[in-house]
Amino acid sequence: MVQRSMAYDHPAYLQRSEAGGATTAGNGTVSNRFAAFTAMKLKSVQITQAIAGTSAGHTVAVSKVSGTATTGLTTATLGTSAVGTTTNIDVSANAAATLLQGDQLICSNGTDATGVAAVSYELQVTPGATLTV
Repeated sequence: MVQRSMAYDHPAYLQRSEAGGATTAGNGTVSNRFAAFTAMKLKSVQITQAIAGTSAGHTVAVSKVSGTATTGLTTATLGTSAVGTTTNIDVSANAAATLLQGDQLICSNGTDATGVAAVSYELQVTPGATLTV
């Protein structure tokens, strides 16, 4: 495998990447981990209620893990919203949403024991970042 950095306007840097999955039900559980394969910027997070929570404590917090440091990026309160309710959160102005290769994005549940959400991350590769070609 060959790795290289292309010009800042190469199509690889102009398109969006996506990642995501379902959260795991349970008080305080951590799920939906994504590890950055190169330098990236988290642009937005879309959170859709998949199984309704039973309390106002059904929240999903998205954080960045860099080494041993965890930084909160955004939180959505889903509560007892109907299945299919979608929240899209723009985090592009948040300087902490910049990921280095190996940094992780994670989701943490609030205090609700039953709620589940589908979470997708919209990401952009940082221009000049190393890519495998």
